[in-house]
Amino acid sequence: MKAHVIRQTLPLPFGQLYGALKKRIVDHGFLLLHEIDTQAIVAKRGVTIPPLKQLLFFEPKYIAEIMANDPLAINDIPLKLVLQELDAHTTQLSFKNPVDSLQGYGLKPEMAAELLKRVQGILSF
Repeated sequence: MKAHVIRQTLPLPFGQLYGALKKRIVDHGFLLLHEIDTQAIVAKRGVTIPPLKQLLFFEPKYIAEIMANDPLAINDIPLKLVLQELDAHTTQLSFKNPVDSLQGYGLKPEMAAELLKRVQGILSF
């Protein structure tokens, strides 16, 4: 599964990158569906971890193709960016490659490639 994850380390503080990505997701035509503050969730159980957030997003126009070809592909959407603070000035960003994760569902490969290109557009700083 790790082979499907694209990861990069950015020389940006966690909070700055988090705010920028939320804006860029919307600016690139996606719906920001949900935010998960993993750090806050585990803190409620007494577990301490560095800042870790997940941003779930998607573009509704792809749903018709997914539902027409293989509704099971819904299991691999929405798309998700994971942000993890490494230190005060460095953040790790990761996401599942949609080309790999949507493979095998009978979807047009062009759709997954387009999704990947659009996600990469969000991440081009």
